[in-house]
Amino acid sequence: MARRLLERFRVHDDTEHGYETTKWINPDIAPLPPSRRTWGLWAFLGFGSISNLCISAWTGAASLLSLGLTIPQTIGLMIIARVLICLLVIGNGWMGSEWHIGFTVSQRVILGMNGAYIGQLIRILLSIVWYGSQAWLGGLCISAMLSSWSYEFLMMRNTLPESAHMVTKDLVGFVIFHLVSVPFLLIRVEKAKVPVIIANLIVFVTMMGITIWACKTGGTGPLFESGAKQDSVLSKEWAWVYGIIASVGNISAGILNQSDFTRFARRQGIQVPGIVFSLFIPGMIVPIFAILTASASMAIWKLEEPMWNPLTVITQWMMDDYNSKSRAGAFFCSLGFVLGQIAENILGNGYAAGMDLAGLVPTWIAIKRGALLAAALSWAVQPWEFYNTASVFVAVAASFSVFMGPLTGIMMTDYFVIRRQKIEVSQLYTGSKDGAYWYYCGFNWRAFVAWVVCFVPAMPGMVAAVKPSVTVNDGLYKYYLGNYIFGFLEAGTLYAILTFAFKPPRLGYQDQFDIYGTFEDNVAVKKGMAPFESPKTVNGPVDVIPVDGGDNTRA
Repeated sequence: MARRLLERFRVHDDTEHGYETTKWINPDIAPLPPSRRTWGLWAFLGFGSISNLCISAWTGAASLLSLGLTIPQTIGLMIIARVLICLLVIGNGWMGSEWHIGFTVSQRVILGMNGAYIGQLIRILLSIVWYGSQAWLGGLCISAMLSSWSYEFLMMRNTLPESAHMVTKDLVGFVIFHLVSVPFLLIRVEKAKVPVIIANLIVFVTMMGITIWACKTGGTGPLFESGAKQDSVLSKEWAWVYGIIASVGNISAGILNQSDFTRFARRQGIQVPGIVFSLFIPGMIVPIFAILTASASMAIWKLEEPMWNPLTVITQWMMDDYNSKSRAGAFFCSLGFVLGQIAENILGNGYAAGMDLAGLVPTWIAIKRGALLAAALSWAVQPWEFYNTASVFVAVAASFSVFMGPLTGIMMTDYFVIRRQKIEVSQLYTGSKDGAYWYYCGFNWRAFVAWVVCFVPAMPGMVAAVKPSVTVNDGLYKYYLGNYIFGFLEAGTLYAILTFAFKPPRLGYQDQFDIYGTFEDNVAVKKGMAPFESPKTVNGPVDVIPVDGGDNTRA
């Protein structure tokens, strides 16, 4: 009985391609076959836009202005940051579009078959934290929407103690948002493109509508008219450096696991136009919308500080005059933001966590199960604390780019410089000690040395940023401010030196056969591989063909 029950919960085998689910592989982390690779230009345009069409993207403009730059300088900073982000996103996602494997599996190339679990655990933690964070914002959208239906809900008396750090109506919205999200978590990743595109269009129209109303009612406001800028403790030069790197660091986790989604590309490179357009158009327009609306809010309500959160603007409409016009506007705008939060949270955090959890326990967890588990665990991080208290936890999570930058540098160096885009895919799914990616006891010590050496110097600055009472040397703090780029370049360089000095086995090899049915016949032949014909046993090394030679010396 128990055995049958366990077998029922075990992730199913892939009988079509001839492999069983094991601790190393299941159908969700195997190389994707053509039947599951359905994403084209529009899908990647939608995927690339979700992180720019949500509340956190809107409110993010405030952090840039707080650096003491003028609005024209801030816009220039955003352009430079977007160019850098484009290069990183495209570069780190290239392996996924070429070999159709995700971040979970690519970590086995970089860190080793056992070392990969460390990279996966870090990404899982961040996905769960940010899932909870975005879900809380989504709950506030639900709360605003319900307030447009009922004045009693808008003015609902709080029944929670002050120590809860939230009010009753916001808790109601949070619970409802979680429940509404569940059906979307059950959609297969390759089927999510149409709902995401629709959500993006609705959110963009919502944001544009709020901005037009604000500018029509209050003009461009004092932030634009006076050229005002906020005071900053950083010099102008370091404000630019930090602003650019902070913009990149804010999506460092998304850059790191980009291959989780580019592996769904119908063909290599098709993701590039959509990602570039989405990063530059919505990515530039939304912060400008936010600045215009925030500036206008100061004139409309005679404020000393701008309203950076669009939900504050929506709520203020109803507080000023609870009539049919304000209620309708609040309802449709809140609904638009709800859809945006669902799209961002499901793809950016839910699916990402599901993929990494599937790599952690392939026998029992597929993407859907992992996404649902991450959603449930997100309650444990108490995301309301992030917004209603001075949360040290979220400050630490936000500083995780000090780990992401060096690891991303190692990944891109390994793929483009060391392996020259050649991957021995069959070796990614075997625990054989003779496997190409077993290295030393399942760990690639070269990668770990380069990673640790390059993030450790940023730790003192990270501690000082999280806990202002701690003071550190100015040089160490500035190293922390610029660590994403410093760590990226330093780790990549050190890793290359170590790898060329101590070559791992089978470097420069690739499979002779397309044993997983990953490629169309013409693509397989172009890669020098025999096309997929029938299921083949995958239980240790298979025949391989060396590319540019190879060194079989054991690490």
